[in-house]
Amino acid sequence: MRVGDVLKLRRRTVEVKIDEEYDEIGLRSFGRGIFHKERVSGASLGDKRVFSVEPGDLVISNVFAWEGAIALASKADAGRIGSHRFMTFVPVDHRIDTSWARWFFLSEPGLDLIGQASPGSAGRNRTLAIDRFEALMIPLPSIDEQRRTVARLDAVAEVASIATERVEDIGAAYFAALLVGLVDSVVARRSVDKVAVGKVADFVSDTVHPGEDPARATSFVGLQHIESHTGRCLGSDPVGSMKGRKFRFQPGDVVYGYLRPYLNKVWLADRHGLCSVDQYVLRPRAGMDSALLAHCLRGRYVLTRAIDLTHSLQLPRLRSGLLAALEIPVVTTPDVEPLVGRLDGLRDRIVRATAMRQHQKDLVRALLPSALNEAFAGLS
Repeated sequence: MRVGDVLKLRRRTVEVKIDEEYDEIGLRSFGRGIFHKERVSGASLGDKRVFSVEPGDLVISNVFAWEGAIALASKADAGRIGSHRFMTFVPVDHRIDTSWARWFFLSEPGLDLIGQASPGSAGRNRTLAIDRFEALMIPLPSIDEQRRTVARLDAVAEVASIATERVEDIGAAYFAALLVGLVDSVVARRSVDKVAVGKVADFVSDTVHPGEDPARATSFVGLQHIESHTGRCLGSDPVGSMKGRKFRFQPGDVVYGYLRPYLNKVWLADRHGLCSVDQYVLRPRAGMDSALLAHCLRGRYVLTRAIDLTHSLQLPRLRSGLLAALEIPVVTTPDVEPLVGRLDGLRDRIVRATAMRQHQKDLVRALLPSALNEAFAGLS
């Protein structure tokens, strides 16, 4: 069926009065629906052309229709206004349900058709042409089948919305905060005293300048390669491509990111390499376990103090003297190995939990698109 034979553009012109106020709508892309803007005065609208929106309207942004700025107006949108950019379509007769039309045009085959009617390259250059839209040929099931499809997709959308709220309630930030607090809690149970960082580790400034032999260094590990709070190294760059001076580190060194210390990027080096000059290289002294030092530096106490000491700076940098003065727990030698094992286990569990939550988010995001594909993939 030709779109123009079942849907027609309905413009309800609003005569703006300067002494009255109006409620405007906006339209989100990717099928996220209509939102309400703050109330505006007629004077601020000036000579802007606006039109009223009514429940049941199929509302399409002619600028961003190609990326799913398509929605169905609800009772909450009644009487609100939209600019000329928001096109409102209503059924010509009983052959089409605008709820079904909304879902169809948000599906892959529907968006493909919208793209065909939106000439141009990208962004605001891809404006939906009304005549092209009305000329589109769409598959049109019976009205009863349309309503069954709508009921099914509305139900899936509701489930997806609830699931999204639940998985967003506890995200990566929650797990990260949990980890830094657990570190201090677990270490405190085995701690017998406290000691300044500068008493158990040396700041090593083994500088490598451009053109110098990096010696045993095999890779560059900068701040961008270290995961916040867990201390995992997620990548590296070859040393041959580096520019500017760098610090050299060796296995067992603790590499502490002092630029923006709130990011909590502390890594236990497992190789010979180079890091940026925005990172300190700490070499534990005899009697100080390097893994335990790394865990303690990522703990809540050190993180909080580092933030307190740098929060007033426009570009937070923790000076070496301040870090050296921060205290960490002292643990007797027999307790160190099992304690580090437990801390490693906690970190690994947090990493797995974070990955599982991300997987849940991916599944939730895929729920509605999958339902749309199932509903419309067979139509031709």
